Amino acid sequence: MSRFKVVPIEELNRRIAAFQVHMAGKGILGALIMQSADLVYFTGVFQNSFLFIPVEGEPLLMVRRSLKRTTEATPLTKVVPVKSIRQVPGVIENNGYKPVHNLGIEMDVIPASMYFNLQKIFDQTELVDCSGLIKRQRAIKSTFELELIQETSDMMDKVFASVPEFLTPGITEVELAGQLEARLRKEGHQGLVRVRGFNQDFHYGCLLSGPSGGVSSFFDGPLGGPGIYASFPFGTGDRIIQKNDTVLIDYVGVKYGYAVDMTRLYGLGELNSKLSQAHSIALEMQKVVVDLAKPGVPGNEIYEQVYQIACDNKLEKHFMGCGDQVSFIAHGVGLELNELPVIAKGVTMPLEEGMVIALEPKFVFPGEGAVGIENTFAVTANGLKRFSSYPDEIIKI
Repeated sequence: MSRFKVVPIEELNRRIAAFQVHMAGKGILGALIMQSADLVYFTGVFQNSFLFIPVEGEPLLMVRRSLKRTTEATPLTKVVPVKSIRQVPGVIENNGYKPVHNLGIEMDVIPASMYFNLQKIFDQTELVDCSGLIKRQRAIKSTFELELIQETSDMMDKVFASVPEFLTPGITEVELAGQLEARLRKEGHQGLVRVRGFNQDFHYGCLLSGPSGGVSSFFDGPLGGPGIYASFPFGTGDRIIQKNDTVLIDYVGVKYGYAVDMTRLYGLGELNSKLSQAHSIALEMQKVVVDLAKPGVPGNEIYEQVYQIACDNKLEKHFMGCGDQVSFIAHGVGLELNELPVIAKGVTMPLEEGMVIALEPKFVFPGEGAVGIENTFAVTANGLKRFSSYPDEIIKI
């Protein structure tokens, strides 16, 4: 199985041209792209590099390291070496580009020290934020991107189907996670889940048995988990999985850079009726969203209807966490785990054709466990199209 795919030049040209239109609309004359996921999006590769996109004309990719690997992986033609970021203005000028009086940078992610350094380097240039334009554009996936997401989903279906091979009473959570993560790597998982934001460290996700599912954490999601150490108190711990436990697996698969977020519930024997009923309600919520979510529908309207289902079943205190609840039920996925759109309380952004969302209605019960479902969907002209074909119901072992 090939691990290497070159993004077609036609795909990159469409992305760059669209971004130039967005820049022109905001009066931005050029942008300097430095963040890893954005570099992958516009160049097809991540190396230590700086991408200058003028409002008109061909972009310039300046590579600190590795130039050889960059030229092997990107179809862009203007690729040149650079020794440090201090040389970037001169390299841009030496390659025939006119000076710009404003320059877009990704202010949502670059460190403050880099921002102040850029102010000194581009001392005659106003630095402006272009991160919102990039995130908004990346929310709409192309046919090429949707095909890669489908490949990732196929990988996840295959690995989730293998869980019964390893899941037995007496195995620890971390031992089971090791088996599944090895299988994921074998099937093509890149080993990295990109999450945009400060201190948003992430691994494969959560594998939580019984009461581990009710442990809260720092992560901005419905699930937490004890983790192994206080230095990273999130996700899978070392609890021994026992008979009659629920085992909730919420993993992010990433292949060729593109993520799929998926959750399934497994049961070892007789399950707690309260948990089983809550899982059924989560499936009902998923169906409601699938029926409602169409282009033009604002996310907050969908969220309010789903939240009402939780209230009607007197489960609002356990919906999307417990105590540390989050106010969303779906988030965008793509090159990063936390992309636009967000279906959440108060968020009025309407859905658009080409968006991809991970829908995750879940319930958390401290001391007992967590239940719920998560599937990744594409927004089409007719509504949501699901990537996964793996069953949603509790898988009893």
